[in-house]
Amino acid sequence: MVFKTIALVRYATSPEYFKLSIAYGIVIEDKQSRMENLRIKFLPNKQKEFLDTVYRVSGLNTDRLAEFAKIHPRSFRDWKRERLTMTLFAAELFCEMFKIFLPEEKASLISRWQKTKQAASKIGGIERFKKHGSPATEEGRRKGGAKALANFRRNGIIPRVKTYNQPAFCKELAEYVGIMLGDGGLTLGQCTVTLNSIADREYINFVSSFSRKLFGEPPKHFQKKDCNAVALYYNGSSLVRYLLQIGLKIGNKVKQQVDVPIWILAEKSFRISCLRGLMDTDGGVFLHRYKVGGKEYKYKKISFSNRSAPLLLFVKNTLAELGFTPKIIDKVENKKVWLYNTNEVERYLEVVGTHNPRLLKWNGG
Repeated sequence: MVFKTIALVRYATSPEYFKLSIAYGIVIEDKQSRMENLRIKFLPNKQKEFLDTVYRVSGLNTDRLAEFAKIHPRSFRDWKRERLTMTLFAAELFCEMFKIFLPEEKASLISRWQKTKQAASKIGGIERFKKHGSPATEEGRRKGGAKALANFRRNGIIPRVKTYNQPAFCKELAEYVGIMLGDGGLTLGQCTVTLNSIADREYINFVSSFSRKLFGEPPKHFQKKDCNAVALYYNGSSLVRYLLQIGLKIGNKVKQQVDVPIWILAEKSFRISCLRGLMDTDGGVFLHRYKVGGKEYKYKKISFSNRSAPLLLFVKNTLAELGFTPKIIDKVENKKVWLYNTNEVERYLEVVGTHNPRLLKWNGG
């Protein structure tokens, strides 16, 4: 799967990080699947000297450098103390950012790490055998069973693992992420979007068709019996793994205080599409009525409700970026972002738009 190159920025919630990324012209490719375990080993004291140079040239503190390196600050300090070997990803990134050089050839650093790792593995294997005997453990049997299943699937004895299209970063994928962050959920083997079977009746058809264009086939439908809700779901660990790779998370979104994936924050058109997906699921257009002197007045307003603070902040900042004047109410349990101005509501529907007819209820749509 080929991912689009993205700028490593933290939109709105960390403006200094954004400015720094722009200042250095950093473009960071998503190499996690290939490089997360690839490390390098310096000669004694050379890793400390290299990181001392990074500190001196960059002028940044440990927390910020650790953020760029995608590790915890404590691990970064262990790098500096040479208790841990640093990643090739971080070393190359710092060289590119701060125009510095590694003390020796990259191939030599990688080779030294690999030889050290092999030697340690051999010693560990011998010691394990001395202590525990044969490695025919429950874990070993589990891996053997998994390999057997893979052979059965390859030979057509049992069905193959379900596969789906895995689109590159695009506006449509950004909107689907917004839908998932709003009314979606992930488990280890299933991806689900749950919508109101009455209020979102037409939107259910849109999401089904929209998902089919992205992943190659439509989701299955399940009408819940205990409430007015329809679940649109896909089964398959391969799709779940892909959605995890693009930034979604398994489990309770509120407890995890989920945020918008970084690749969406890096592109304005992606931010707008994601905003549309969020608003179409967790937002709405409302008609406010009141009387003054016996005369009735009414005006339209937009509300987005969510209990994840990073998502509220993303909606507020994206609306402000587009020239709106959003208000955020976060002092109560039911936190919301509002657009109170009728003209702004109409302009939102023109600029951002909606794929959920529910939002057009008071617009004659």
